[in-house]
Amino acid sequence: MIKDIIARRYAKALFSITKNEKETEAIKKELETLSNLIETNREIKNFIFNPIFGKEDKEKVLTGVLQKIGGADITKNFIKLLLKKDRIKYLREIVENLSMLIIEKQNKKKAVVITTAKLTDASLSKIKSRLSDITKKDVELEERVDDSIIGGVMIQVGSLVYNGSIKTQLENIKNRLLLKR
Repeated sequence: MIKDIIARRYAKALFSITKNEKETEAIKKELETLSNLIETNREIKNFIFNPIFGKEDKEKVLTGVLQKIGGADITKNFIKLLLKKDRIKYLREIVENLSMLIIEKQNKKKAVVITTAKLTDASLSKIKSRLSDITKKDVELEERVDDSIIGGVMIQVGSLVYNGSIKTQLENIKNRLLLKR
């Protein structure tokens, strides 16, 4: 929970200092690249999250990576700030929040649809249409498959979650039965 609040705050701050949509999108891509590198490269991940190494050393490595990919000065300064404030661990969440802010600025809304199997295009189209009616915005759908929900569907639009999964329904029944004892 606190992680989400911190990530949203930093994403908003970064979003507010960018000049235009093109610059914001470029910075998001640079941060995304850096975040993916940290997540996928075990050596870099261990280096970045190991408290033995100083912030200056981490800064040199990350700004060096940004230099190689042609990163903007704003991105480099932002990474320095995250390191200084010990918030680099929230980089993935900050990038996700920045993406949501960009989408909102375009009068769009991002929705995640979670099911146990891939949905048909017709079903996705119906869901998208219904969510567009509810939110009064153009909806971008992201589909995820998660068989742990047993069946049904979960839809997340921003911080709002519509949970129609069988797993949740079974948990609700279980809780009601336990309360009646």
